[in-house]
Amino acid sequence: MISASSETVAANITMGIATFSTPEGQAVQEKAYNAIHEVYPNGDAWVKCISEEKVPYIVALVKEVLRFWTVIPVCLPRTSIRDIPWADSVIPAGTTFFMVSLLPKSYVCLYLLTILWVQNAWAADYDEDHFKEPMLFSPERFLGDSSDSVTGTPHFAYGAGSRMCIGTHLANRELYTAFVRLITAFKVVAPRDPREAPVINCLACNSNPTSLTTNPRPFRVGLKARDPEALKRWIYEAEDRTSGM
Repeated sequence: MISASSETVAANITMGIATFSTPEGQAVQEKAYNAIHEVYPNGDAWVKCISEEKVPYIVALVKEVLRFWTVIPVCLPRTSIRDIPWADSVIPAGTTFFMVSLLPKSYVCLYLLTILWVQNAWAADYDEDHFKEPMLFSPERFLGDSSDSVTGTPHFAYGAGSRMCIGTHLANRELYTAFVRLITAFKVVAPRDPREAPVINCLACNSNPTSLTTNPRPFRVGLKARDPEALKRWIYEAEDRTSGM
C-alpha cells in the first residue's frame, strides 16, 4: 500500500507546488494560507493537521489538485473472469477493459479497448459537461457554494466504481497534511529564470509520456519561509520525534 502511492502522491504534491508558483497559483496559495490561519489562529495547524481535517479550502484544494493533475491519465485496466453478455454479443473471459470518458456525453463507463490507448481518466477530469472551465485551476469548484460547484463524483484520479483505488483515504490524508504544512511554512514563488518554470499541463508535464504514472519534468520554484523561527522549531521537533527510527 505504501509503495503503490509513492509515485502518485509525490507527483500530486510536486505539481501542486508547481501550480502555486504561477501567477494564478499565488492567489490560490494566499487563499489557502488565510483559510488555514482562520481555523488555526494560534498557529497550531502544523501539528493538528496530522489528525484532523478542519480547513474546507484545503480539502477543496486537494480535490482540485487530484482533478487538474490526473497523475494516472489512463486508469488501471481490468480483465474479465467470465463471459459477459453485452447487447447481442458476448465479451469473452480474459478480455481487457479500460475506463473511458465518452465525450460529449457526461458519464464514465467501462468500454472494450483492444488497440487504442485512451487518455480516459484525464478526459473524464476535463469533461466540460461536468467541470466548468476545466483548464482553470479552481479549488472553489469544490466548495459547494455556487451554481458552478461540482456535484457527484469530484474527480477520477482514483478511478471509479467498486474497483477504484483502495488507498484513497490514505492518499487524501497525506495530501491534506502535506499542503497544510507546505503552505503554513512557505510561500512558493516563481523561479528567477523563467526557462526553469514548470510545465502547467497535465499531460505535457510528464517527462515520460508513455509511462503509467506522471513523472514530472524537472523545474524550479522559490520557497520563502513565512516564519523562519517557527520553521526551525518544527524541523527540530520532527528530528527529535524521529531520532529513534
